[in-house]
Amino acid sequence: MKTIIRKVYFIIHNFLCDYLLWLVGYIPSMHIRMFIYRRIYRISLDKYVIIYKGCEIRNTKGLKIGKGTIIGDNAMLDARRGIDIGQNVNFSSGVEIWTLQHDYRDPNFACNPDHTGPVTIGDRAWIGPRVTILHSVNIGEGAVVGAGSVVTKDVEPYSVVAGIPAKKIAERPRNLIYEFDGAHRHFI
Repeated sequence: MKTIIRKVYFIIHNFLCDYLLWLVGYIPSMHIRMFIYRRIYRISLDKYVIIYKGCEIRNTKGLKIGKGTIIGDNAMLDARRGIDIGQNVNFSSGVEIWTLQHDYRDPNFACNPDHTGPVTIGDRAWIGPRVTILHSVNIGEGAVVGAGSVVTKDVEPYSVVAGIPAKKIAERPRNLIYEFDGAHRHFI
C-alpha cells in the first residue's frame, strides 16, 4: 500500500511542478518570470537574459543560457538532454528545440540513445521564427537559421541555413561585435 501511495504522490508532485513551471511562462511581468526562473527553478541564466511570455521549459536543470540572450515568445525548450545557449543569441518567436525524439522503428516507440542528445548554440547566433532544432545539433557561432527551418544536422559558424531540412544558403560576416543589454519590450 505504501508503494502505491508513494507512486501516486510522485505522479501528482511531478504534474504540479511541470504545470506550475508552464504557468510561470504566462506571468505578465517579465521581471517576476525571470525572478522565478532564477531563484525558484534555479535555471542557469546569465546577466541580461530575456525570456518572453509563453516559453515552455522542460527540465530546468538541463538549460543554460548565456549573457544577453533573448528567447522570443512561445518558445519550446526541451532541455531533458541538455541545451547550452551562448551569449547574445537571438531566438525569434515560436522556436522549438527538441533533445529527444521517438524512434519510429522501435516496437515500443521509445526514445532510443541514437535519437537523443544535447543541443548547443554558439554566441551571436540568430534563430528565426518558427524554427525547429532537433536533438544532437550544434549551431556554430554567428550562424543564422532562416524562418520555418528544421535543423537536423550541425550548422557551421557564420553560415546562413534555411529550409526543411536546413541547408547552407549564404555566409555571414565574421566581425560581429553586438551585445544585447537586456532592453526589452515591456508589454510582452
